[in-house]
Amino acid sequence: MVQINNRVTAFINGRFYTMREEGETCQAVAVRDGKFIYCGSNEKAAELAKGNVVDLKGKTVLPGFIDDHQHVQAYARNLLKVDLTDACSIEDVKERVRVQAAKVGPGKLILGSGFDQTKFSEKRLPTRWDLDAAAPQNPVVVTRYCLHVNVANSMALERGGIRREMELPEGIERSEDGELTGCMLEREAAELVNAITDGADLSYEELKDAVCGALHQANSFGITGVHPIQGKLCNLFEQTYLYQDLRDEGRLTCRICLGDDELTGCSIRSGLGDEMVRFGFYKIYTDGSLGGRTALMTRPYHDSPSETGACHYNQEQLDEMVKAAYDRHLQTAVHAIGDKAVEMTLTALKRAYDANPRPWDQIRFRLTHCSLINDKILGMLKEMPMIIDMQPGYVSTNIHWSDDRVGKERAPYLFAWKTLMNAGQTLCGSSDLPCENLNPMVGVYAVETRSGYDGYMPEGWQPQERLSRYEAVCLYTKNAAYASFEETRKGTIEVGKLADFAVFDQDVFSVAAPELLKLRVEKTYLSGKEIYSRK
Repeated sequence: MVQINNRVTAFINGRFYTMREEGETCQAVAVRDGKFIYCGSNEKAAELAKGNVVDLKGKTVLPGFIDDHQHVQAYARNLLKVDLTDACSIEDVKERVRVQAAKVGPGKLILGSGFDQTKFSEKRLPTRWDLDAAAPQNPVVVTRYCLHVNVANSMALERGGIRREMELPEGIERSEDGELTGCMLEREAAELVNAITDGADLSYEELKDAVCGALHQANSFGITGVHPIQGKLCNLFEQTYLYQDLRDEGRLTCRICLGDDELTGCSIRSGLGDEMVRFGFYKIYTDGSLGGRTALMTRPYHDSPSETGACHYNQEQLDEMVKAAYDRHLQTAVHAIGDKAVEMTLTALKRAYDANPRPWDQIRFRLTHCSLINDKILGMLKEMPMIIDMQPGYVSTNIHWSDDRVGKERAPYLFAWKTLMNAGQTLCGSSDLPCENLNPMVGVYAVETRSGYDGYMPEGWQPQERLSRYEAVCLYTKNAAYASFEETRKGTIEVGKLADFAVFDQDVFSVAAPELLKLRVEKTYLSGKEIYSRK
């Protein structure tokens, strides 16, 4: 835990954007006991500090960023894996696997992560035969960046006891002649992937060190709060006690608000914990991903007319799960990407509410992703204020194939964030780490420009859905604090709130949009204590 000092420290000669209102700034702040006790002039702040002063030399300061959707421990575990993030072909994937096989020797399990087949020259998923060619003497499993698609080679399938003659779940793909392709999708594949990868993990102490490294990387982007989410159906595990141990050891450098996809066995409600580690919400996964064509749609995919996606639960099951959490006063977050999944989710949330109405501000349902909407959904949202946990980076990452997936008619409803904001919804920003870039400034660029990171489509894809710079920064500050019922503690720079803030090398609100990708954080503070310095 960051040690709190009851001595007053003044940070002067800064340009502090409070984020309370657009354009509101102050010169200086004073901090005591981990909180802001003054925001205003240099003179007054210095007077309060009695000489204990930090001169920011004109730098820009923002509240500490909050990423409200991450899989932190999965990202940390990726240290074991072959990085396929920038692989541009299946041959590239094979070569990286081949190199790893030579390094670890025969028989050792090889895991890879981060590939995106839409970037491949072959424009298809790898198969077990591709991976067999690269590492015939090693079990191999590679995972798409969305985390909803896995591909295993023949040796890995054998290790997991997965054979052609078996009756297998629908998510285990077969070729036209019945052969296993090695591709395993969604919830149906999770237990089988676990069987293959059993025992391939960091030790507990190694995992703690890796999580510390991941959180320190987050600090380098000005992040002081994250919402780690467990997702067992995608093999995304989060150990709550690990964060508690790091807190007790004084090594936890982000505030943790946990989401869990299992209802707790004890009678707790959202908010249990302290300022460093707290239980946040119950997470339900309704469908899959657009990239894997497993997001549940009301109509078939434009580029695959035989597919409408996958659904993990029917409406009755989803209703029961939502109501169970609602009746226990647990904040509920539901993963819903396709428009059919969003409709089902809103139906379940409304039924739980109608059975036992409470003020919406006490409920704060979280609709995670909400990527594709339609007019019916917009009508439903008129009566239901939601927290939309959106991932700004997806619009820039998916820009080359979004039209192909949904077609021109539905394209205006994909990543329709301005429409949702204008409909009264509270939007929050996140990386869905390890799926997208961790840097919030990359997300700000994405929602402001709706262009590719390489400048592709400079006019913006569906530009009517752009957000302003201020709206974009709000996603990671005061909106994210509101999502976890912590708007009185953090999210803005004002007296009484936690002194979490980041110092930038340039003015975030003055640079041109492409320069957002080059901004650097000079220092990050948690409770007024430095936790990151670029130097």
